[in-house]
Amino acid sequence: MSARQHGFSLLEGLLALALGLILLAAASQVFVASVQSWRLQNAVAQLQDDARLALQRMAQDIRMAGMFGCLRLQPSHFENPALATAFARPVQVIQGGQGLSLIVAQLPGSGSRPAWTVLTDCRSWAQVRNGPQPGSEQTLAFAISRHTYLLRDSRLTLMRNGASQPLIDNVRDLRATLVASDEGERVDVQLTLFDPQFSIEQRHGISVALRNRLPES
Repeated sequence: MSARQHGFSLLEGLLALALGLILLAAASQVFVASVQSWRLQNAVAQLQDDARLALQRMAQDIRMAGMFGCLRLQPSHFENPALATAFARPVQVIQGGQGLSLIVAQLPGSGSRPAWTVLTDCRSWAQVRNGPQPGSEQTLAFAISRHTYLLRDSRLTLMRNGASQPLIDNVRDLRATLVASDEGERVDVQLTLFDPQFSIEQRHGISVALRNRLPES
């Protein structure tokens, strides 16, 4: 007796090949969809990180605006009398709300050269001088700078004492508003960011109360 030969027929082979191709195509679609979802989530997270970075930086400067030492500055305290007008309004909304100019006290260790220094004994006298000035055992020195946030060509830029520093890109809109109320002044900031690849748009906002009351207009 001859042993029977076992195997697949041509039809069975074609059917198995077709099923394999269908499964492979389905797996490929799942993989592509997963990659696309992952890239989309990364783009959303990147926009959120950028907005948080910019708003936290702006909030820090807003809180330091108008902090010029322990005495209320008078026109006679200024080495350059023209500075008294600028210091009287340390928070200014510019360019129709698409920019914010702040005169702020620099935090220790910031590393940047101040535009002015307030020297004072915190009891009887104060003087505002240009540039960095050293303090002493009897004199406190407060470093002061002007920080200006501007929206230029979809980029949020920080101008600090004349030097330009880009912060974040893909900014569609910046809206800054100075709001006065019975509780005090605050600055409302809204950022609209977008991702050109995925056509995502996000709006982020923050309200920051001014720690130092502004002079009456």
